[in-house]
Amino acid sequence: MQTILLMDIVIAGFGVYLAFQAVGMKASGKISTLVVPQEEIKGCKDPEGYIKAVFPLMIFFAVVAFAAGLIGILCDMKVISVGRIWTFIELALFLLSLFVFAGGMRKAKEKFFGKM
Repeated sequence: MQTILLMDIVIAGFGVYLAFQAVGMKASGKISTLVVPQEEIKGCKDPEGYIKAVFPLMIFFAVVAFAAGLIGILCDMKVISVGRIWTFIELALFLLSLFVFAGGMRKAKEKFFGKM
């Protein structure tokens, strides 16, 4: 198996996993240890508000990661061909969404947990 194909599978799988975690947090009202370490969860001032704030970020990045991984898998298996320039555009969009996701998660943590 090619290393790049394996990475695309991991990225797509992470997108699915992140979406399930987001939906699970919203349904249960409990913060997932995927986004906040177990020992820090009890320091949250408003768990429901935190979940409400991070849910759209998690779903956004989950969709982008899944789409990027799926496109990568299809290209690696030669099912589709998007061209070299589109591969770089896809990578740039993925990285931009990663920065948006990480920044939003950091701001939500500062707001609902205080500066740690």
